[in-house]
Amino acid sequence: MNKIVFIAKTNINTDGRILNELRVLEEWNKDLIVDFILFPDKKVTISFDDSVRLHQINNRLRHNKLLRLFTVLEFTFKAFRLLNRLKPNIIHAQDSAVILPVLLFRLIGNRFWLIYDDHEVPNENGPFINKIWHAFENFLMKKSDAVIMANKERMLYLIEKQQLPNNIFYFLNLPYFDVNPSTAPSSLVQSKLDELEQHKKGGTRFIIHQGPLKTERGRQHLADFCKSLPTPYVILLLGGTEADFFKFKKENGLQDDKLFFIGNVNYEVLPLFWKKGCASIVMYLPTYTNNKLCAPNRLYLSYFIGLPIIVNKDNPVLYSFTKNYEAGAFIEDFLANPTVEFLNQLNTLVIDDSAKESLLAMEKSKIINLYSSIIHKVPHSGNKIG
Repeated sequence: MNKIVFIAKTNINTDGRILNELRVLEEWNKDLIVDFILFPDKKVTISFDDSVRLHQINNRLRHNKLLRLFTVLEFTFKAFRLLNRLKPNIIHAQDSAVILPVLLFRLIGNRFWLIYDDHEVPNENGPFINKIWHAFENFLMKKSDAVIMANKERMLYLIEKQQLPNNIFYFLNLPYFDVNPSTAPSSLVQSKLDELEQHKKGGTRFIIHQGPLKTERGRQHLADFCKSLPTPYVILLLGGTEADFFKFKKENGLQDDKLFFIGNVNYEVLPLFWKKGCASIVMYLPTYTNNKLCAPNRLYLSYFIGLPIIVNKDNPVLYSFTKNYEAGAFIEDFLANPTVEFLNQLNTLVIDDSAKESLLAMEKSKIINLYSSIIHKVPHSGNKIG
């Protein structure tokens, strides 16, 4: 019998990448059971069916920066003990936070098929401790039997930089399943949605911006965009804090009628707000590696909801996706010539449903092909792989 373990440190309630991979595997093979070792960042509020057995690791010293080393050691000990008890044939390690127990389990001589799943490329301006952790991550990738990257650009970068010899492919963070929320919105959320709908009926056209108003996410580009934004277009801000919103508006002398602030929205009902938009704007400045090689869920969410996307063309990930899938336009073009025609042309863009389905099928097949190719090769009772 195959024993598959997923191991992750995350807020699983909003981790679409892991949830999608589990759903893809369940859709492919109803008989598969995954033991999921989770170090939860937030209280788990979602439920799994019988195909996933959840093993939560709780830590008494969690969220204390001064005692972080002890947190890491306690997690490593508990996760390593669990791995020894479960004796998996396949371990799917999700990101760098779970490196130590998996690496120890590999180094003591256990034979199993190791999949390493990249979630984030470290920035070169990170603290020294991150560089040490990154060295462990590179070592684990080289000890893995397969490595999954978050996009093509990251894959090519790490293959060249780390000279990885493994079976390597990329798996995009697409919304693989229904983008309609399964939970009903609260009365407060519904009142906000109703307010947006009233503005829409009055002629307002919302351009969605999701996330904090950070420099590396095009804060200044967004301000310049607002200054030239013609009526009836308005930026709808999802995420970020109200204090930073007021600071952003004051610093740049922005008019109230150019911005509509909502703030943080629960992941489960986020698509309801996106559906109030006519377009979206997604920017990552290529200042540091992880920004340059971003894996933006909001880009893919916009595309699959059918909203054209405005991106910065000096980001290779955003540029190639927008260009290849004819999904939108570029902020630099508007800022060079800010006319209403730019936005009107953008809103005539129709995202082809067949292209969406083809992309979904192609990405799903990558996970399915990996597991179908190894499911009968994994070691049993101490036998070698292959």
